[in-house]
Amino acid sequence: MLNKNSPLFNVLLFSSFWAMQIFIAKLAFLSGVKVLPFQIQAALAALAVLAVSVFMSVRSELAQMLKRQPATFWKLFLANAIHFGLGSGLSIIGIALTDAINAGFLVKLATLSTTLFAWLLLGERMSRFKTITLSVMLLGAYLLTTKAQSLLPRIGDLFLLAACVCWSLGNVLIRKILRAQPVSADIVSFLRPIAGLPVFLGFILLLELQPTVIGPVKSILSGNILAAAYLPYTLAGGLTLALTWIYLNRTLKVATASYMTMMSMVTPVIVSLLAVSILGERMVWVQFLGGGLIILSGVATYFSDIAYA
Repeated sequence: MLNKNSPLFNVLLFSSFWAMQIFIAKLAFLSGVKVLPFQIQAALAALAVLAVSVFMSVRSELAQMLKRQPATFWKLFLANAIHFGLGSGLSIIGIALTDAINAGFLVKLATLSTTLFAWLLLGERMSRFKTITLSVMLLGAYLLTTKAQSLLPRIGDLFLLAACVCWSLGNVLIRKILRAQPVSADIVSFLRPIAGLPVFLGFILLLELQPTVIGPVKSILSGNILAAAYLPYTLAGGLTLALTWIYLNRTLKVATASYMTMMSMVTPVIVSLLAVSILGERMVWVQFLGGGLIILSGVATYFSDIAYA
């Protein structure tokens, strides 16, 4: 039985809940749910889940942090605003302005940017083994998500790359704080929607005030935020989103940022398995090859010292 404080236990739960959150979002969009209402309602539902599940256990520590370590609190606040607020805002614009095949692969490049930020800001080693393993993982992700098709450049690709930078920078900053300060990882999870949602909404508001917003972006910003028809999907999405954040930050508490991002590459494999088993989607041989490369690289990462170096 895995130790609940071990890197493997936490990263496997993080990857599993992230995969379920992605799959639920896919089900929602297939049923006609609009992107913007889903994002906002899921974030609010996640905040409610976190308020019930973690706030009571961390409220005294949070109060002490505000009183004695306000600088640490605002650093965590900023990191969460960058990760969830800017990252989410840029990603939905990118998705609107590029092909689905591009988006499916480009978001995986957060693994590369996280590893680079961890090297630059945290001093995590960029060994030959890590470089080779990361390259094989990215190749596997490319084969799994694109079926080895060519990617045609789109303007939205730049927004998705910027979103990857925000996600990576936010996570690395959080890892830096958690490594240096005796801060509960659950405090970080609770702060994520509180810090990120206002930034995300402000980002969307700025776009709405622009009369020249082009069609694909305008369409993705449409939808009634209060629509009750979205509720089952957003409740399920909010629950899995909250659990994703909890175990992401718990992983960053006990392991390196490189380990977190590399091991979580198993997420698209889990999503693909869910799509095949529940939605009846079919995979071609090159996708199985891509998934195999990801799994083999993950096994190699587990048996290395990347989790702690």
